[in-house]
Parts: sequence; structure tokens; C-alpha cells
Amino acid sequence: MKGGINHLAVIVAAIAYFVWQGIWYTVFGNQWLSLVGWTGRQMQPSPIPYIVGFIVALILAYVTAIALADSSQPTAAHGVQFALFMGIGIFATILLTEYVFEQRPLGLWLMNAAIPVTGFAIVGAIVGGWRSRVRAT
Repeated sequence: MKGGINHLAVIVAAIAYFVWQGIWYTVFGNQWLSLVGWTGRQMQPSPIPYIVGFIVALILAYVTAIALADSSQPTAAHGVQFALFMGIGIFATILLTEYVFEQRPLGLWLMNAAIPVTGFAIVGAIVGGWRSRVRAT
């Protein structure tokens, strides 16, 4: 790796993504429940989804930092471009194929694809724009 991993940027990006998910589901939670066919009573309160959600956000932030470490463009804009390219070009398209074969509502696909793609863009902006200049050892 040309530039090292800025661990503080990774942690901040993971927290930002985790908070973004909370905001997203606060705003769109009822629509999401409707699309999956659940009521609020069917949701079982548990810390596990929150723990897993944060761990996944941390993994995504580290993977993004590793992928951008060799980039000659240490900018937030480049991080967002990378994230949108990967998020839409790989994640959302694979997810769409699954949803079509499972005959799930396209609105649910849009909601379930939009949150990680937009969250990935937030991570890309933070990690891409706040890259460490420390050489990897």
C-alpha cells in the first residue's frame, strides 16, 4: 500500500455509516416494515442487529480504506465515486438479481440497496478525503 490506513478515519466512517442507518430506518422504517410484510410488533428487540450492523460498517470502512490506499487521488470526491461505482455496479446489481428471482417487491430492493450504497458513499467520502500520509510498514 502506498499510503497507510488512517484508523481514526475508518472508525469515524463506521460510526457515520451506523448513524446514517439509524436515521434512514427512523425515516423509512414504516415503509420498510410494510414492504417486508411485518408489523412493528413482529420486530423482536435485541442488541444483536445493532452489534452486527456496527461490525459490518467497520469492515466496510476498513475495506474501503484498503482499496483506496493505493489511489493517487486522496479526495472525498474520489472516495464517493469509488463507493458509488462499487455500490451500484456490484452490490445493487447482484441484490437486484436476487430480488427478481425471489419475486420480492422492487420497492424493497430499492430501499435495501439505497441504504448501503448511500452509506458506502459516506464511508468513501470520509476515508477517501481523510487518508493517512503515513507509509505502510
